Amino acid sequence: MRPPQPIRQRNWRVPHREKPKFLHVIVGAGVFAFSYCLLLQSFRPFLAEAMTQLLSSSRIDVQAPLGFEPPSLILRLMNRSDMSLALTWQRSGIFSIIIFGLLFVFLAFPLEGPLWLKVTWLEFGNFVGLAWSFIRLSTTALVAYHFGADAFALAEFVTNPVVDFLWVIPVWSLGLSAVVSANRKRTAPKKKVNFEW
Repeated sequence: MRPPQPIRQRNWRVPHREKPKFLHVIVGAGVFAFSYCLLLQSFRPFLAEAMTQLLSSSRIDVQAPLGFEPPSLILRLMNRSDMSLALTWQRSGIFSIIIFGLLFVFLAFPLEGPLWLKVTWLEFGNFVGLAWSFIRLSTTALVAYHFGADAFALAEFVTNPVVDFLWVIPVWSLGLSAVVSANRKRTAPKKKVNFEW
């Protein structure tokens, strides 16, 4: 006859859950606020000047009159009509950059991982967003020059969400995976290598 087996008790403990890094979120929110204050003050006038230089180098007559709020461009189209292009928050890309920053601060900064890497990815995302906005705006301005104001409205309507999706989701995903993989490398147990001869 077998001896009685001990009754196994089930372990009802909740598996380890990662504690959010509130200090990282606070630092991320501070970096976010500082970066976007700088962007709001200086990016749209800079974008107007860069667009003026780019379009002028393409032999397109463009002016950036001073004193307008928001900054604007006046394009002379191929049909000799003038079109005013106001660089609003959405048109200049600042709105999508703010959405990216909020997503990144509140979804990536609470995770385990090095703070410097999170801040680096946040600022890299800002840079990518600014570059994509410049490319999108340049493209729609060229469409307006060649095909008129109606084609510009259609191109802007189609490209805004597509371009925002093309840069926000991949940069956010790559940043998130970089933070997670850096945390895994840091917390992984180190293997001992035995050299036996």
